[in-house]
Amino acid sequence: MRITKLIYHLILLALPVITTVFQSCQSDARNNTRIPPVVKKNRAQWEKDALLSLSELIYRGVDLDANYFKRARIYYDQEQYKLALEDISAAIDEQENIGEYFLLRGKINRELGDLDQGLEDAERAEVLQQGSPELYVLLADLLQAKDRFREAGRYLNHAMKLAPYDASAYYVQGMLQAKQGDSLASLTSMDYAMNNNPRMLRAYLQSIIINRKLQNLGQALVVNNKAIKRFPLIAELYFERGQIYNVLSKPDTAMIYYQKAISVNPKYSDALAQMADVGIKNKYYGKAIVALTQLLKLNPEYPQIHNLLGFCYEKSGDYPKAREFYGITLASDPDDRAAHNGIWRMKRNESGESYYSNDSNEDQYRYVDTSRVKINLIQPRRIINIPVDSSRKVKIQ
Repeated sequence: MRITKLIYHLILLALPVITTVFQSCQSDARNNTRIPPVVKKNRAQWEKDALLSLSELIYRGVDLDANYFKRARIYYDQEQYKLALEDISAAIDEQENIGEYFLLRGKINRELGDLDQGLEDAERAEVLQQGSPELYVLLADLLQAKDRFREAGRYLNHAMKLAPYDASAYYVQGMLQAKQGDSLASLTSMDYAMNNNPRMLRAYLQSIIINRKLQNLGQALVVNNKAIKRFPLIAELYFERGQIYNVLSKPDTAMIYYQKAISVNPKYSDALAQMADVGIKNKYYGKAIVALTQLLKLNPEYPQIHNLLGFCYEKSGDYPKAREFYGITLASDPDDRAAHNGIWRMKRNESGESYYSNDSNEDQYRYVDTSRVKINLIQPRRIINIPVDSSRKVKIQ
């Protein structure tokens, strides 16, 4: 009996130890079979990994059209539109009858500014039964950009019935309203588009332009600030900021933002031209020369570019350079009046003559020598016949 009780007490004493060992073994087993937590990647890392994987599959020739399409869509989201165009075109070369491919290429061409090709792609997608709200919005956008308002309105109405809260549709609606003269309604539509799709750059730009034209310059600056914070590498936003300060008669600040736009995009011809214009008007001839020189490299056929450079060099006192550029104009158009006037002004300044010169080479500006002109005075009549009384003659003393 005592032995039985002793064994019972030993079992009770050993039980906690056995339980601990069992739990320890169980814990080890669970640890060995536990699935590690998934490492969350940010969007940029995910896109980088996806591009590497898709590029490998394309290199191996696996599902070429589908993988080109997927890679093009990633490039499109990254705003690398030229790379996206190359890939989606390759996908279409592999498979010509998929509407989704043409829809994406239409969107890419819209962003690249090729409206005709974009519209052709969108219409091809529609023929291939790609009847999504996204397509109808794209068609409406392309048509309004080509000023085909009635057709654009028809597609837009259809898109808004299918997707009444689509931000892109409200952008297109705002563009139609602006072009048809309803600026206030247009601003309301643009605000909706920006608030519901903060990545819609064109909505920001159009809102800034409309506010500027309506002289709502404070609101234009507010929208411009928001846009620059979201899109710090878009030259058009800095250009528009320069335009706002130009309207506010702050040319120094305007020039700063034109220069910023050019630093972001050295080939931005509108910013170069506007910088030159503001520079000439405010006598910042050195800055104007820099802008015009870059513009000449980009577009040698820009209207009056050589005369503008000649004028800036003339006003800067560099007459040899001014004559060089005026001479380029006269070589192509010997009768160009602005170039002739510039050369004459420099010649006049170098000789120290007054505006009306007596020099024989400037005959057109000489005074008339009145000492050589004989003037015969008109003698008034002394007698006037008055028909009231024909029997009398009135004599004027």
